[in-house]
Amino acid sequence: MRVHSREKIEKLKDARKKGMSILDLVKEFSMPKTTIWHHIHDIKLNKSQIRLIKSGQGGSKKRSESQWRDAKMEAERLLKSAEKNFYILFASLYWAEGNKKGFIFTNTDGKMIKLFILILKKYFHIQQGDIKITIRVFSNLNEKRCVRYWSEILDFPKKEMRVYMNDGGTKGKAEYGICRITVKNGGCLNKLITSLIYAIYNEVVLPP
Repeated sequence: MRVHSREKIEKLKDARKKGMSILDLVKEFSMPKTTIWHHIHDIKLNKSQIRLIKSGQGGSKKRSESQWRDAKMEAERLLKSAEKNFYILFASLYWAEGNKKGFIFTNTDGKMIKLFILILKKYFHIQQGDIKITIRVFSNLNEKRCVRYWSEILDFPKKEMRVYMNDGGTKGKAEYGICRITVKNGGCLNKLITSLIYAIYNEVVLPP
């Protein structure tokens, strides 16, 4: 079964031939790095293209270091604010169920997901348009029932929710499937939450 269209693969290869880095290709085509590499690893770049990519990587490293410094400072500020408990709660939830790359939170508990999104919007000022919801429905579940449940409890339009039907015959124990929350361009937010987690750990666990 073809996952990506031939047209998309050709555009991917053309972009690589023009000197686009693998990380930029991942962002542009929304494909895993391993998939990108599979299709472009035999494409040879000239020396100037290679130098340009390496220079960009150097810049990316500096930006990342700067973002981490900013995230650490912001985390310390948030933990001194009047809303400290909400930030601790959110960081704890993400520590348990979040993804280390990007900003992805997954769970089967509707109330937990609802609380997570509420804090995300109210205290981190994330707009609904930047939140993507994907529902994984197993073969033993009713798709319409699952989508209706998540749409109602999260107050999220059905048409804006993606549904992934598990086609491997796996039966899920969760009554309404699995809900995944993704924040668009969530790299900086991920750094902030990670910094919050470290700050909380150091405050609670490490001796003064």
